[in-house]
Amino acid sequence: MITFTIDDRQFRQQMRQFAKRKDGEFKHAVLRATLEMEKMAKMKVRNFTRSAKVKSGYLINNIRKRIIASGLTGEVISWAGYSQAFEEGTRPHIIRARNKKVLAGPKRSAPSGWDISAKSASMGYVTYGKQVQHPGTKPHPYMYPSWRAACQQLEKLIKQAL
Repeated sequence: MITFTIDDRQFRQQMRQFAKRKDGEFKHAVLRATLEMEKMAKMKVRNFTRSAKVKSGYLINNIRKRIIASGLTGEVISWAGYSQAFEEGTRPHIIRARNKKVLAGPKRSAPSGWDISAKSASMGYVTYGKQVQHPGTKPHPYMYPSWRAACQQLEKLIKQAL
């Protein structure tokens, strides 16, 4: 799960004063910026996964918005367990077999250049051994760029309201 939160007391105090004067416009600005962040985050994930082998939509469906504090705070949270790994990437690591004797997978997703035994290939799968060195994954930032764009939009909307 990834959550971005801004904690600036002085800014919040100034926003409360502003909200008292222009409550409706401020709530509208927060809502529009939150909606924009959610929309942009989902669009970025969709663009990253467009050419992926698996297209379940789990990550996209678990990006959700929440308006709290009487409309004064907007949050966009990615609830998928692998959100942080998708956003920041992973370092190289070892994958070990837990409940099986060896690691195996479908032949179609085997890395190119690896030796595949004829017996396992004829059965449609590939055996890798008791452990494998995973090369890691590259980062696909989707929350941070969306957050930056939402902050810019919120600032623009607040300036218009003033």
